Amino acid sequence: MHFKDDTEISELVQTFETCEIHPAEFRHYQHLAVALWYLKQLPYEEASEKMRGGIQRLAAAYGKTGYHETITVFWLRVVRGFLLKANSRATIFDLANELASQYGNKNVMAEYYSEEILASVKAKHEWVEPDLKALEFGPLEMQK
Repeated sequence: MHFKDDTEISELVQTFETCEIHPAEFRHYQHLAVALWYLKQLPYEEASEKMRGGIQRLAAAYGKTGYHETITVFWLRVVRGFLLKANSRATIFDLANELASQYGNKNVMAEYYSEEILASVKAKHEWVEPDLKALEFGPLEMQK
């Protein structure tokens, strides 16, 4: 179990938004939890903008480069698909722990993308559809 309560996730989101968490300490399961937080509370497009902009801001605050659009959008879509199937009455921390359990291994992307596609300049700068396996993660728009 990664999270003990909703407050812990709320605090994680705050440290993400204020760039208080160092990118090197921002683990994959924490990225998923922040995306979950946004997607649970906002329409997909708004949640996506917050997550994408937040990652770019966080990297810039620490002099990092290397934002990858396709990777970010892929995980947003995975989280959205997870939410579409999840118990709507579950607490955010229960959902975050289950999400981390199911998708905590970021190598899941290798089922969907070849290394060549992910390494491409195009995939770094814009969304590129998977080349190995289609995404099955629900409709694009998800409301609260």
